[in-house]
Amino acid sequence: CNVADVLACKPSELAFYPIPKLMIRRVGDHEAYSALRASELGDGTLELREVPEAVRYAELFMSSNLMEVMCKSIEDNNKIGIYDGCKNAMRMALERAEQM
Repeated sequence: CNVADVLACKPSELAFYPIPKLMIRRVGDHEAYSALRASELGDGTLELREVPEAVRYAELFMSSNLMEVMCKSIEDNNKIGIYDGCKNAMRMALERAEQM
């Protein structure tokens, strides 16, 4: 079993995983939208482009209720199906395959 409290990653496809995320510097400009979306959903930070910004957020995770707030957002988002993209894509593909 793998366990993590917070995922530190560049804003990429990982931005859509249901885990609190500390978004570090992006590689491509297209990744900026993933960090923005995670922040809008409440389960991740905006992109942190400099080390001092990331360190400050790491301190916030340990000294405030930021992780609790993000976890609550994940629970709420899950209830309305925000993280169901892959499941829905598989369901649609299987339905289409059955029709053929």
